[in-house]
Amino acid sequence: MTDKEVLRAADRMVEHLQERVRDEPAVRAVLRRASGKRVEDPAVLPVHGFVARYLDRLLTSIEEDERARWRFPEADVERAFYGVAAMLAAQPRQARDRIGGEDEDTADEEVEDTADEEVEDTSTSDQQATDTEDTERRPSDPLRRRSNLGAALGKAVTRGRLNADTTEERLHLLCRQSVDGAHAQLPRLILHANDKDVPIDWGRLALDLSRWGADRDSVAKEWVQGYHRTIETEKAGRDEALAQKNSTDDDSEDQAA
Repeated sequence: MTDKEVLRAADRMVEHLQERVRDEPAVRAVLRRASGKRVEDPAVLPVHGFVARYLDRLLTSIEEDERARWRFPEADVERAFYGVAAMLAAQPRQARDRIGGEDEDTADEEVEDTADEEVEDTSTSDQQATDTEDTERRPSDPLRRRSNLGAALGKAVTRGRLNADTTEERLHLLCRQSVDGAHAQLPRLILHANDKDVPIDWGRLALDLSRWGADRDSVAKEWVQGYHRTIETEKAGRDEALAQKNSTDDDSEDQAA
């Protein structure tokens, strides 16, 4: 049982529900009932028909794997999927119309992943063995290739869509919450981000929430690190681009002289 399996199940749910919440107001209304609630809440009963099908095989895999039962408590996984479905349905119209909730950077990452897979197919057996060893040393590879919530917020800050001080404060507050607290606070933060046209990787969010109860501190660290790392990376890229532009301008002036 790996993080990839949780991601795949979450991605399948998101892909299917995105079209329905975009085109069917009644479905949006039903899914929003799960926002912030426990799965056993009677208000969530109508939501089971939309979400349960994506959990059956996943929960069976978790039940059969002792380590997975510790890393992904069943109640947390269920609540993560139902919570993401509710937040997906609560998006404003402009966010729903943005297919996949992704920006160009996310699409570029997917292209890079595909390219990496093609290279692996043509590599030698020795290289494959090396790749296998690297994978074993880096079990969180799927996480590194997917933008977490902190990285998404950090990118939005660098692009002027969110205020830096209030966003960091809200992120830190969220990271200190229990499972109940996270599910209570997260919908408001996500809605605010959606209002500012901030794309969210819903599959990655479902994975992180599935891990929250057993390993909140690791998820919180990844979010806060992703936030600051993204801001620094974006800033460094802009500084480099500005330096290159200034250098080009100087060369043009020298040639003109």
